[in-house]
Amino acid sequence: MHVVTENNKSIGQVAAELKNDALDFVTTRLQMLMQEMNDKLKVWKTALPMLIVAAVLGGVAFLVFSFALVSFLAAVFGPNPYAWCYGALIVAAFYFVAAFATYYLGKRELAQTGLVPTRTVRVLKQDQVWIQNEARSQI
Repeated sequence: MHVVTENNKSIGQVAAELKNDALDFVTTRLQMLMQEMNDKLKVWKTALPMLIVAAVLGGVAFLVFSFALVSFLAAVFGPNPYAWCYGALIVAAFYFVAAFATYYLGKRELAQTGLVPTRTVRVLKQDQVWIQNEARSQI
């Protein structure tokens, strides 16, 4: 018994074509995913050392600036025995407010961007639609 589809192809031929198409599909998509992830990794390899150096320098500058602010505020409060404490509390409160605002903005940015390789996911969704249409036309 030899079953033939509307396109004059046997079921075996259609199955073989589907197998080859599926293999090509998976290979292409894996290559695309690997390329996109390699591109992202190259950027991280370049940027990470610079970010670490910037963080160390920024930390030192932060400490010096903080001491300068506390010293200034201690001088403003004059001969009060708690002048340094008041200065430190004011500077700390300012930093807490700034830290919360920065945290909120950073969290919002990450939520909008995400870590998912969006280009690959978009192509895979388009491929899903194409495969469904192709499967319907083959049967």
